[in-house]
Amino acid sequence: MLERYYVTPENSYKVGGNRRIVYTPVVVVKGGDHVHIHVAGRTSRTLEGDVACKGNMRGQIREVCKAIEIALDSVGANTADVIRTNTYTTDIQSYFEAVDERFKYFKDPLPTSTLIGVASLAMPDVLVEIECEAIIEPERLRLPKDAVRR
Repeated sequence: MLERYYVTPENSYKVGGNRRIVYTPVVVVKGGDHVHIHVAGRTSRTLEGDVACKGNMRGQIREVCKAIEIALDSVGANTADVIRTNTYTTDIQSYFEAVDERFKYFKDPLPTSTLIGVASLAMPDVLVEIECEAIIEPERLRLPKDAVRR
């Protein structure tokens, strides 16, 4: 039987582009011999939901990767557990010029990855958004007290 947990990490922004809570940042699916962790697209945002590092692709990549680390850590995982990423950017050339920032967080062997150029993201000043999936062993799972089970 599968167990599903919905987690909103501490020390993470909690609102969407419209300043309302419109999604769950982390969903954990536990079943059998593994735990599958889904991290919603993370962007460069302050705790209040404002865009951080406006106009700075490198800074935004760094802040996105930090937000991913926070999300993963909230359930007992880390970036080495990530198996897949989807990256959305409004400027592919600028992204590639600063992509080495991402490699400070994601190390070899790298997860599978898709890069998608888009016209815009949730807020006008957001340049990059990364969503990911991770898999860990059940004994590593650490759920916060306020995780919602469904």
